[in-house]
Parts: sequence; structure tokens; C-alpha cells
Amino acid sequence: MANASGVAVVTGAASGMGEAAARLMQERGWPLLLCDLNRERLESTAAGLGGSADLLTGDISDGGFPQALVSALRGRPVGAFIHCAGLSPTMADAARIFEVNLAATMRLVNAVRPLMSEGGAAVLFASSAAHQVGDVLDAQISQATTPEQVESLVPLARDNSGAAYSIAKRGVYLLARREAQGFGERGARIATISPGIIDTPMGRLEMETHTIMKALVDNSALKRPARAEEVAAVAVFLCSPEASFVTGTDILVDGGSMAKPLPA
Repeated sequence: MANASGVAVVTGAASGMGEAAARLMQERGWPLLLCDLNRERLESTAAGLGGSADLLTGDISDGGFPQALVSALRGRPVGAFIHCAGLSPTMADAARIFEVNLAATMRLVNAVRPLMSEGGAAVLFASSAAHQVGDVLDAQISQATTPEQVESLVPLARDNSGAAYSIAKRGVYLLARREAQGFGERGARIATISPGIIDTPMGRLEMETHTIMKALVDNSALKRPARAEEVAAVAVFLCSPEASFVTGTDILVDGGSMAKPLPA
């Protein structure tokens, strides 16, 4: 079976999971539109891919970014949307994490939904942290169905950036479930991936800053962080015809860190 028609859009493509996803998608013959905040590193990624990708530089939380993305597509449909861009807990305060990780994701989903080709797929990055929260806050999180309503979730985090990250990523998980019907009406799919700790610059920073991150790795079944390529490969699979009946769901890619509870 062939890939869906259209462009593969990858956000956060300048490094880490986004860069790995871009490389794997190109190997499978996808035309690419790569997005990131850092133009220099984005151009370096593109150069490593032979310079054939289209590039879009910008802050995903900027109100004009979704329209810039639509313009950069130049009328081409979206066959795959892999949304890796986001902030980790040490990178910003709670309000900013909600804005970038959840509100901006909602805007991008709204922008790409009507452009999805039949058979296409959107893959959003949630987190194993979303599973650690559990479903106790789902009713409250689910009340924020628009980007403008995400701000109402900030008090749930109590000024704690780690809590904000977990809740925002739970919101991404719930967003994909909520959006499955709308994507399905276009013959397209949407799903989330929930990685554990990943051996990327962002992941290493978190492990150095928060001791619980190392505990999660040590407590996991595989007892090591993931390589970016291992996580990106799951995103690529979800965009492939082999995953044609997978939608509205989440896949944990955490080396078994959620398979048993952390020690007290």
C-alpha cells in the first residue's frame, strides 16, 4: 500500500524526535515541510536530508503560525502531520507550558484538519507524564475545548511547571480522542504517542534537573532512556498504511516505565 497523498509536516524538526521523524519520513519517500523556531538548526536538518524539504520558521504559539503553515503548503494536502514541538518542564513557567503544549496544539489541529488527505494521519506527542496524572482531572481538562479556554486550566497546576506539563499533555491525549470523529469524516486519522524519557538534549536536561526522571528510567522494564529514532519510528508507523485502522488512541513508548508504579 502507498502512503497517503500530500505533504508530511513535522514540527520541532530541528532536533531530537522531530529531526529523527523527518529523516525517517524522507526515507519513506514523503515530501517534507519542516517547522521549528530555530532557523539555523532547521536549515542544518534540511541540509542533512539533501536540502529538498520546505522550511517554516516560527513560534507555534504565535497566533499567526497556523495560517503561515497553511500558506507554506501552497495548496497541497497534508498526508501526515507529526507534531513534536513543545516545551519541557524546565523550559518555561506553567502558563507558558499550557499555551505552547496545549493551546498551540489545538490551533494547529484546527488548521490541518480540513487539509488532511484521505488516508492521512496526524500524530501528536503527549507524554507518559499524561498517564501518571491518570483520569482524575479529565472532566476539568475536557472542559477546555478551544485554545482560548486553555488558560482556565493554569490554576490546576498551582504554579508548578512539572504539573502543568503533565496536565497539558493529558489535554493533548484527550484532544486526539475528541478529534477522531472529525478526522474520520475526512477519511483521516489522529493519534497520540506518549514517550517516556528520551535521550535528546531536552530529555537529558530534564534528567539532570529532576531526580524523578532518572528514577523512572531505573524503574522501567528496559532500564534505559529511548533513542529519538525509536520514538520517531512509532510516529512514522502511525502515518503509514499499516496503521490504517488506528485512530483516537494513544501509544505508550516508554520502555515499560508505566508497567509498574514508582517506589515510594
